[in-house]
Amino acid sequence: MKNRGVNNIMKKSLMFILVMVLCFLFVGCKFKKEKETQKEFMQMVTNASSYCVEGIMESYYQDGRKQNEFTVKYKSPDFIKVTIKDAEQNDKQIILKNSEGVYVLIPSVNKNFKIKSTWPTNSSYPYLLQSISKDLANEKEPIITEQDDTYTVETKTSLHNDALAVKQKIIFDKKTALPKEVLVYDENSDLYIRVVFTKVDFEAKVSDDEFSVEKSMETIRLEYGEKGIEYDRVVSYPIIFPKGSNLIGEDTIKSTDGNDVRTIMKFSGDVGFTIIQEFIRDRDVTVFQQETGEITTVLGNVAIIKSNGVQMFYQGVEYTIGSNDLAVMQMLDILAGYMTNPSK
Repeated sequence: MKNRGVNNIMKKSLMFILVMVLCFLFVGCKFKKEKETQKEFMQMVTNASSYCVEGIMESYYQDGRKQNEFTVKYKSPDFIKVTIKDAEQNDKQIILKNSEGVYVLIPSVNKNFKIKSTWPTNSSYPYLLQSISKDLANEKEPIITEQDDTYTVETKTSLHNDALAVKQKIIFDKKTALPKEVLVYDENSDLYIRVVFTKVDFEAKVSDDEFSVEKSMETIRLEYGEKGIEYDRVVSYPIIFPKGSNLIGEDTIKSTDGNDVRTIMKFSGDVGFTIIQEFIRDRDVTVFQQETGEITTVLGNVAIIKSNGVQMFYQGVEYTIGSNDLAVMQMLDILAGYMTNPSK
């Protein structure tokens, strides 16, 4: 009887060990398969001669969210064109890289910024497949979770050079090995940007004309028609800025018809900064401006990070914030306030 009891205990122990081994093998196989899927996606990006991506970018702030549509066109070795459309109106902005450099185009006012920049390799951009692939490759300890038809990979990411490293979750389709969504979280683990890919086409034939600055500008301006886009422009005060700072000076220059306005607001106190607002009117001839900086987005709107400042064009007004005291993220928050101000 005693031997029979011992044998039962040994059998149960062996069964438990066998079950645990099978579980480890099953989990290990799944993890290996998911890693292979990641490698498959990264290999697709590396081997791509061209691709076309479409999607929606949702940017979150304290009281709501803003939504933009975007398209990305790529051609080997490193031509990229990103077109971002404001969902509230037919206003498009373009980030373009060709053999001559990096550009930000504002077709509604026929303005062209040439940016001395290493975009897009300098930071991470959740709407670019190359950025997603780079973040996957750089992540030594990704957190992987599985769903029915998808799996999620959590990695670190950085939205610009001075930004704190934050996390993102990349959701992959199991069948296609392509990303379906990218969720970017801020340093407080709040959702900051959500990118939803509605189309990823590695078979797309992309013309060289897509990366022509002149043709890209002309194409969008033809979409606007003769009337173009009419903006309801006003000079306004920031609703988001650091506590302990106060407006100490304001200077406004206006043309007699009110179409040309330039306002300089100076703030001082615990931190000092200057805000310049300038009405930009549409012109028949393209206005060309050179800048050195980094490209990012503020609630889906293209912004240029410069030395001790940031610059953005939104609804007919060009905003420039300069400061030796503020961090880049603080200046971007000020710009975001102009975009969420209900009075605008």
